[in-house]
Amino acid sequence: MTASEGPDLRSLVSGSPTGRVAVRLAAAADARRVLAPAVAVFDHAGPVVVDTPEKVGHAAGPVVDLSDHMALPPLVNAHAHLDLTAVGAIVFNGNFAEWAGQVRARRATTPGAIAASVREGAARSVAGGTGFIGDIAGNFGLEAVEALRASAPSLGLEGVSYVEVFGIGTASERGVSFVQGLAGAAAANAHGIRLGVSPHAPYSCSDAVYAAAAALGLPVATHLSETTDEVRFVQDGSGRFADLLKSVGAWTPELRGWGMRPVERVHPLLRGTGAALVHLNDLSDADLARLVSDAGQDRACVPVYCPRASAYFHHPEHGQPPHRYRELLAAGLPVALGTDSAIVLGDAPTISVLDEMRLLWQRDRTDPMQLLAMATVHGARALGVPVERVLLPGPGRGASGLIRVQVSRAASARDTLQEVLRGASACRWLWAGSPKSPEARS
Repeated sequence: MTASEGPDLRSLVSGSPTGRVAVRLAAAADARRVLAPAVAVFDHAGPVVVDTPEKVGHAAGPVVDLSDHMALPPLVNAHAHLDLTAVGAIVFNGNFAEWAGQVRARRATTPGAIAASVREGAARSVAGGTGFIGDIAGNFGLEAVEALRASAPSLGLEGVSYVEVFGIGTASERGVSFVQGLAGAAAANAHGIRLGVSPHAPYSCSDAVYAAAAALGLPVATHLSETTDEVRFVQDGSGRFADLLKSVGAWTPELRGWGMRPVERVHPLLRGTGAALVHLNDLSDADLARLVSDAGQDRACVPVYCPRASAYFHHPEHGQPPHRYRELLAAGLPVALGTDSAIVLGDAPTISVLDEMRLLWQRDRTDPMQLLAMATVHGARALGVPVERVLLPGPGRGASGLIRVQVSRAASARDTLQEVLRGASACRWLWAGSPKSPEARS
């Protein structure tokens, strides 16, 4: 962030006789509280406390006036495809299998091109207020894992890089073998990025691949119940995905369906792993009940909803009901938000779950505090990030960074948060976690 975009708090802290700087704000909010007005106090390590002026009291050191801004904790993007950032625009014509073929043909395949795409996606994510990310390292993508790990420290980005695995029919044994060898193929945690595994989807992975992923002990994510074509294939082995598997030589005679829906097939294989179950666009009442049965349990699977991706792929399809995220939330499941790939985001300059929040507020009038929870503490749950890291800082706990969004002065706490969701103002970093990058300077 340049000096013209905001105060350089790190320099102010360094020059302060007390080693502290206070910032006056119109408001501040996390998933548990909204404050208006608010004061944030910073020292050399970042934000120390954010609270009301009365509770903060006299702040020794310089005071910066940002009373036309609201502060929020770093956002969590629980599902992204950074290595697809460079693919560019693709028009979706209603055939998901055909669309996926275009992505395969256009995606980066060389180590240098993969790294460049991941770097661009990571930078656009941080520019959108992302502090933690769940990235799918596509197509057995160990190169994408290392590219994210190389980019993350300078950006102050942390999270999980899930290596995407395919293996069904004739390719099932290959997929299982890859998963079983994954733990020794890369460090479990490096530069703030944990290694994970992502069996791609029920139409591209066998039960054996899912079971191997569950047994590995790494974070798990999978695309699940995303399209009606997927539901059809899992139920009776027919349709566009069957045609696709035949065209690539993966089809075997036993792929005649499981006689059940995707959630019924996959959920028992991943139960107890804390897996991120991504999309869930097509849920029956029985699917909903199965997922809800895990509510409150340790290591329950976490639903991840990508609203703009669902809209891009024309969901709900064929007269289906809208996405059932509100029912999942009401039942106690921590539904998180993701952006999916940049392909589905149109001309958005950043990759940000703030835009997902805004879509749900403007379309569904979802409760603003619920949206903030989905974009922070629920996403943290999906990625295994301590919840305290996405809450406003206070004594002994809290976020290492804060983002800010311009708002009206002197609005009520609730109105200020709604203004953030109604508007289109970009978020910027008030203080980012890493001092190494120009993006991280306040």
